[in-house]
Amino acid sequence: MSPTAQVRIRPIKPAGFTLLELMIVVVIIGVLATVAGQSYKRFTRRARVQEAISMLGDIRIKQENYYQTYHRYISTGATDTDFHPKDMNWQTMKTTWGIDCTKAGDVTAYAGWCALGAGYRSGEEANFQLLVIGRDPVTPQVPPVKYVITPGIDWWYARARADFDLDGAFSDIYLSSEMREPVLEDELE
Repeated sequence: MSPTAQVRIRPIKPAGFTLLELMIVVVIIGVLATVAGQSYKRFTRRARVQEAISMLGDIRIKQENYYQTYHRYISTGATDTDFHPKDMNWQTMKTTWGIDCTKAGDVTAYAGWCALGAGYRSGEEANFQLLVIGRDPVTPQVPPVKYVITPGIDWWYARARADFDLDGAFSDIYLSSEMREPVLEDELE
């Protein structure tokens, strides 16, 4: 018996992808893009919140230093609505701090911020509006009761706010002379 050579001819498959394969790839890419987009939003929100917490920690240090020198806390505004910067553009989150404490006009206009020495540098972009209110023994104010438990003694509180999802509702971060850790309210707005 002699071996005979058999030649097999394989059918040639056309090159390329079927419509079903392409649709599956598009769906997978869409799901991955959605997950990545949501993760990026959470990451940027967390980074901004950490920026505000760091700023509030700086305000705590500056308030305590000011108190050691002048035996009172300082306010950056007259009411709890005197935020700075006032002209925050929430759509782009791009506005500059705008206070330059080396200019005489700014020292007068922003006496609290300049005396405190806290905040962003003059030309830096701000992602939050900030406010600091300190107890004024001459003109008594009512502090937020959640954050200042003993209003009869000297106190201060600071508030940072932002509108992360651009719906007009704000996320607020509070820190006071009686709190160890900042409190974040309405994080998800």
